[in-house]
Amino acid sequence: MSIPPPPSGIQTLASLTRAERIRPGLRGVVLRPSRGIYGEFTHFLLAETGSVAIEAGETAFFHPEGPVALILPPQPAATVTLGPGASGWLLGAAPAILTEAVGAKAESGLLQTVSARFAVAQGEDGRFGASFLNLAEQLHHETHHDRRGSQMAAVACLRLILISFWREGGLDPASLGRGSELHVLQDFRRLVELHFRSRLPVAGYASLLGITYDRLHGICRRTQQRSPLQLIHQRMMREAAIRLERSGETIHEIAHSLGFGDATEFSHFFKRNSGISPSSFRAQVRDAGEGVQAGNASFADWP
Repeated sequence: MSIPPPPSGIQTLASLTRAERIRPGLRGVVLRPSRGIYGEFTHFLLAETGSVAIEAGETAFFHPEGPVALILPPQPAATVTLGPGASGWLLGAAPAILTEAVGAKAESGLLQTVSARFAVAQGEDGRFGASFLNLAEQLHHETHHDRRGSQMAAVACLRLILISFWREGGLDPASLGRGSELHVLQDFRRLVELHFRSRLPVAGYASLLGITYDRLHGICRRTQQRSPLQLIHQRMMREAAIRLERSGETIHEIAHSLGFGDATEFSHFFKRNSGISPSSFRAQVRDAGEGVQAGNASFADWP
């Protein structure tokens, strides 16, 4: 099972999704799905046949024979061992497109919680539905034949996969913590992914969440030791750093895509939050040949 790595451009569908067919062989295979460029991806393993063993931190799972479907949250040390004759699919989604798939509907909080945890789906009869395989085929087609509407189609496939896990995984909505501080934080971060480019104020996020500004501020302070605005700015800085490092866009283009009125306003924002100007950051990255941390700002811990 091999596929060329996605291109370095951060806006292509191939850089946001992963869809690899697992073909049966005489020997088993060991996968480390969250390595390298896929380090932040949430993975979906659909094992139609063959044994599956997973080690991921404190999570250990073994299934002697497919079919079984699993959600694997980002975990760099995760190891998946497939036995001889294993077949199925390894799918993956970057945070940006997974957030689109979760959406902002009433049930989105549940889908967000489902997508963020290790989950197993076999269905009531011990088999996951044929819809899983059909969705994997469609996601593979859209990822490898990127054309008009492919990203929208890929988002729809991923949303249906999450709904299938919700239905067939036997997950009790009452056990998923709706209304808890963790749930509010997850919903806030999901909304930030959807709206950080539009410069929505913190009060707007609180309104969308149906809570007061003070409650949102208190939850972020207690759980993240940062204010909601700091978390929003952190996400904007991470996006800016990635674009400066990996894209050929001008600073004006990056500023516009992040909702700034002009490059000067963006440059002031970037330097205020990192201690270095966007142009200096880009120059240091290119000179070093790898990612650079600007000042005391870290762009790597947005989930």
